Amino acid sequence: MATGQSIVIFLPNWVGDVVMATPAIRAMVRHWPGRRIVLAGKPVALTTLGPVAEPEDMVALPEGIWASVRLLRRIGIAQAVLLPNSFRSALIARLAGADSVAGYARDGRGWLLTQKLAPRRLPDGRYMPVPAVDYYIALAEMLGANCISRDLALPLEPQHEAAAERLLAECGVDRGDRTRPVVMLNPGASFGTSKMWSAEKYAHLADMLIERTGARIIVNAAPAERQIARWVARAMRNTPAVSFAGRDNSLGLLKAMLRRCDLLVTNDTGARHLAAAAGVSVVTIFGSTDPEWSRIDYPRERLVRVDVECSPCQLKLCPLPAGPDYHKCLERVSPEMVLAAAEELLDASRPDVPAASVCGPGGRR
Repeated sequence: MATGQSIVIFLPNWVGDVVMATPAIRAMVRHWPGRRIVLAGKPVALTTLGPVAEPEDMVALPEGIWASVRLLRRIGIAQAVLLPNSFRSALIARLAGADSVAGYARDGRGWLLTQKLAPRRLPDGRYMPVPAVDYYIALAEMLGANCISRDLALPLEPQHEAAAERLLAECGVDRGDRTRPVVMLNPGASFGTSKMWSAEKYAHLADMLIERTGARIIVNAAPAERQIARWVARAMRNTPAVSFAGRDNSLGLLKAMLRRCDLLVTNDTGARHLAAAAGVSVVTIFGSTDPEWSRIDYPRERLVRVDVECSPCQLKLCPLPAGPDYHKCLERVSPEMVLAAAEELLDASRPDVPAASVCGPGGRR
């Protein structure tokens, strides 16, 4: 790898956060024409972005701090922009020799930054919920980059497009039949079970969509979530068109499959943001998490949640004991509630429905 004075943008760790960072990344790339910009992060972050840069300008950071430092020193880092909030990213940037390190002054790392923003706080000192899209844009604008669009966007690679087409054909899904929508269900969540609507309710929703709309159902699952997909498929009265319970899957294939769907129904996970970047309608089911942190103002999205006194708690596991109140933020979300949101979006996508009826203010319920 050739030595030079690069601008290194440290990427967030979570898939959804990476997608929500794309408006800020685009703005910074436009702001520094002619400069070498390196995107650095975990392999999953780079895979999420796909082919947005030359291969040598996308760097997977090793697990060890010193291994990351040595790698960035070989690249030649002049300036670092830290999208993650971690102390670790700031320490790596300084040890790697960056003259300028920009990021939010939090988590004890303010003294390592040369350009810093103070995160907004509530009167009681807690961090104010700020949509991640705007959080990253504010950092880019501090550096002089003008963000002209908040839209999420991701490119697709041809091999994933071809793989998606082969899989749908193999499973008998004719996308030319516009009378039968293709609906993906995403019942998993790597954050924790507090985000997960039950497999039985996903199955009930799938059956209602099949019976009411003729939907072809895709049950999505990451490799570590195959058991959840099995539970959904086994609880369905009908057979899904595609189930990833026993199939290999990848982020690239997921992005390409979403482009071929009419609707995604998902927990609050990265798949939600991938769908928005693909221009696909999406129903997101919220439980323990605060929607404001990940608000994207996407007109073709509907949020479904129930107000309970203990939500949002932002916890990975429900702390309540087993009983009627356990996980009530999601247990009280009924399949009929989600079906109503799904049918609204599916109806709005029909050519005989006026575009103005697609959504209400802000694209949310």
